[in-house]
Amino acid sequence: HNFKRPNLVGDLQKGERYINMDYMFFSSMQTASMLQVINISYDIACQWSKNLWTRMSAFPQQYHLDHNMKTIMFLVPKFHLPAHILSCQTTYSFNFIKGVRRTDGEAPERGWADINPIAM
Repeated sequence: HNFKRPNLVGDLQKGERYINMDYMFFSSMQTASMLQVINISYDIACQWSKNLWTRMSAFPQQYHLDHNMKTIMFLVPKFHLPAHILSCQTTYSFNFIKGVRRTDGEAPERGWADINPIAM
């Protein structure tokens, strides 16, 4: 599966700052109100997910996600996981989540080769 969310491509001025990633994530979730289960694959999900809901409070109400009414999993793609500490490797692994164990979580990365010329 190689799904990408609408409104989830953005210009990262200097690295992957949380504010940019938060904005893209919350913008994308505006069209996902009917989703009950959300699996998020991100290279640094273990760090980015910390305090995400606190950071959400700084955004206008229209960007808020009713996360308490959904099942949201933060996962690190399999290729990136070995570079993380052991606790991340177990907590954020696709291998231990029912329904996604065989997923590698790298689908978002595969699209970069096609769109890199846009950055030129």
